Amino acid sequence: MNVTSKSSIQVSHDDAAWSLAQGEAMSLPIGPGRRELRVLDGRVWVTQQGALDMPAHDYWLTAGETLEVQDGAQLVVEAWPTARFQLLVPPQACPARRERKLSLPVFGLPGLRPAGA
Repeated sequence: MNVTSKSSIQVSHDDAAWSLAQGEAMSLPIGPGRRELRVLDGRVWVTQQGALDMPAHDYWLTAGETLEVQDGAQLVVEAWPTARFQLLVPPQACPARRERKLSLPVFGLPGLRPAGA
């Protein structure tokens, strides 16, 4: 597996996708927060760094498949033979937003009155 420099890897700004050519691989540090690696085209081999008490994990993903990755993980992604993928923040990883009710005044519409009037 040859890890290439970021300068040789193509990034599409239209769909925020990374493109890897045959034999290319890249290292991806994850964080802050969880991420989701989604394969758009091709196939990738993903290795998640292990530790002394936990071995490394290998995953094969094809187009349409996703892998949830925890904050702080270190991945190596390799194309087999080529691939396009996205690294996204899943909705579950975003802090909950408070719903705010907007009360906008309505002017000039006959028959409409503010609440409580």
